[in-house]
Amino acid sequence: MYKTFAFRDDDVMGKVASVEFSIPKEGSYAYLLGNFNAFNEGSFRMKENGNRWSIKVELPEGFWYYAFSVEGTRIPDPENPERAFYRRLSYKMEDEVSVARIFSGEEFYHHPSLTYLYLFGDRIYVRFRALKGKARRVYLISENRMEMRKKAVDDLFDYFETTLPMKEKLEYHFEIHTQDGVVEYGDFRAYPKKYSFPEWVLDRVFYQIMPDRFAERDGKLWEILQRLGYIGGLGINALYLTPIFKSKTYHGYDVTDYYHVSRRLGGDEAFNRLVKELKKSDIRLILDGVFHHTSFFHPYFQDVVKNGRKSRYRNFYRIVKFPVISEGFLEVLSSEESQRDKSEKLKKLGWNYETFFSVWLMPRLNHENPEVRRFIANVMKHWLEKGVNGWRLDVAHGVSPELWREIRYKLPEDAYLIGEVMDDARLWIFDKFHGTMNYPLYEAFLRFFVYNEMNAGEFLNWLELLSAYYGPAEFLMYNFLDNHDVERFLGLVNDRRKYLCALAFLMTYKGIPSMYYGDEIGLRNIDGSPMERSRALMEWNPERWDWEILKVTKALIKLRRKSKALQVGVFKPLIFRDGLLVYERVYGDEQILVAINYSNSRQRIELTSDYKLLAGHLDKGYLNPWSFCIARIIN
Repeated sequence: MYKTFAFRDDDVMGKVASVEFSIPKEGSYAYLLGNFNAFNEGSFRMKENGNRWSIKVELPEGFWYYAFSVEGTRIPDPENPERAFYRRLSYKMEDEVSVARIFSGEEFYHHPSLTYLYLFGDRIYVRFRALKGKARRVYLISENRMEMRKKAVDDLFDYFETTLPMKEKLEYHFEIHTQDGVVEYGDFRAYPKKYSFPEWVLDRVFYQIMPDRFAERDGKLWEILQRLGYIGGLGINALYLTPIFKSKTYHGYDVTDYYHVSRRLGGDEAFNRLVKELKKSDIRLILDGVFHHTSFFHPYFQDVVKNGRKSRYRNFYRIVKFPVISEGFLEVLSSEESQRDKSEKLKKLGWNYETFFSVWLMPRLNHENPEVRRFIANVMKHWLEKGVNGWRLDVAHGVSPELWREIRYKLPEDAYLIGEVMDDARLWIFDKFHGTMNYPLYEAFLRFFVYNEMNAGEFLNWLELLSAYYGPAEFLMYNFLDNHDVERFLGLVNDRRKYLCALAFLMTYKGIPSMYYGDEIGLRNIDGSPMERSRALMEWNPERWDWEILKVTKALIKLRRKSKALQVGVFKPLIFRDGLLVYERVYGDEQILVAINYSNSRQRIELTSDYKLLAGHLDKGYLNPWSFCIARIIN
């Protein structure tokens, strides 16, 4: 069941509630799962409370979707009859779950918190929230009377927005027009807040590399060094490397030594040289931090395997009981059988420790242990001192938000921190991460560009709802069309024109855009599991490149890097219907218009001002099917 306790005005999220979730006690451990942690074990571990498991969480108002995991088995709340079918294409989630309605009863709401009143770029953003259907029009009354645009709608609320020129102090109230008359709301005097973040990220375009797949020879980082001319030629000015530390696998997500680079990739020497050369080229670098789990073969866990309860690391991991594995498990592990046969036998034998995704190779760390927290902070600081500019944190939604908050304030302010959070990121941003891997945006990309599950208007509402939820943090989100865990976007749409339309949107929308190695030359998916299909070897034979994709990619990256409007400007939607997306990005005197025709018919684009075409094609005022144009408006 869930119980809602006190509501309070939070200086970041606005109205939040303390919510207790509980379930009758069964099994040896339990977790709270939900769209706030992508239904992933690890982050919200429940405590014994008499004959129940329970946990308290602070949540913003709205509908939240949740379930419980008892010893690894996911179940909906048996004491809550309200259920819903929850589906996310982006991380393959489909299940019946429970619904928590968190609502204080206030029909109208505004609080000068960071998501309702803030400075970004050259504007002040003001948001107002009303119970769904209650407000016909809303006006902001300050020095002038301004009608607020209805921005987005969710299950419970309507959101309204307007922007104002920069000023230090604002005095204002709201005029709300309802079916029954006019309501005056508030008497606010506030100093709009500025979100603190590493500003170097704003003009960056990231390039994600899996070293084992990007480079052809051993000593992968040495080869990346040799390819810096290629990377720089794309216009790329930031790299994200998947794990480079010592491990037993090609992908590196089973770390055995966090303080040294794998010799297979070139070792510490290659890394130090790479950092030096990247600095010369003003290319920033972030690393992949795997702190949800370690490798089974990490010395700490091997000590637990060997010494059991007597191991000094017995509380470093989530141990269910001792011994953690059987003698038969060790025998299979040391046998000469194939890896596939070993895996099948080990799965049948089982193990007595919590893992990542039921994979024996990846034992879960005990994040409540202060020693584990110090270990994570020390590793992150170590590599930042070695010249790294930030971290992408793996399975971040499987680690408690409190740990990330604690570590955030131990790190330099200019380190860019993004977490792998595959669903609603509101509990993970601001005081934990600057942004997250923007899976909710990717979900919208899949539903609109790939599977035609939403129309243009629904796509816009999804975008604007994320904006309402995240406030200024949306400009720091790590946006992508694909990565090492999902299939390549070009393979999903199977059409160069459609792919380039999606890429044009990515490069002109709010947030930090990223490319995945090989996207720029039309690299395709390969046979294998969905998670492995995007991990093809990089193609270095230019005769096999898609030169049209490469040409457009370079042009879009160049445009993104030099345009303040695209980096920090206001997003102004103009037309979102019938597959036509038309919007402006505006910063100061710079006004960029983007038009994307994601349909099979020609579309007329009305341009009432002079313009300079920056990218794409416009044929006598028409956009051809599956095409785009980007223009600078000249007033």
